[in-house]
Amino acid sequence: MALNYSLQVYKIVLDTLSRPVTIFPVASQPGEPPYDSRGIFDTRDINVEAQDGSIISDQRTILDIREAEFEVLPLQLDRVAIPAIAGSEDLGEYEVTDTDTNGGGLTTLTLRKLLEKRP
Repeated sequence: MALNYSLQVYKIVLDTLSRPVTIFPVASQPGEPPYDSRGIFDTRDINVEAQDGSIISDQRTILDIREAEFEVLPLQLDRVAIPAIAGSEDLGEYEVTDTDTNGGGLTTLTLRKLLEKRP
């Protein structure tokens, strides 16, 4: 029996773990207003060892979204605001730098923190 990952896995996971976000569709829908959505936010450390043995530290910040919840998927250069919710702080605004689909209904947006607020 085939499993509908989008409905039987990702929807349940997002219902449990997601937080609200606001998408500013700068590239995916130019001229259209921002809209509310949801996603699973995560930041992970990345350590890369250079040839001289030194360590370069960075991080990868992502937002997983369920494709079925979007008429038009966010694209590179769109912006995402992640507001405060009960018990957590406002995470600020990010720019989408990459999008990757898993082919089963989930897209991962790679995010870059913006230091300046949207005009």
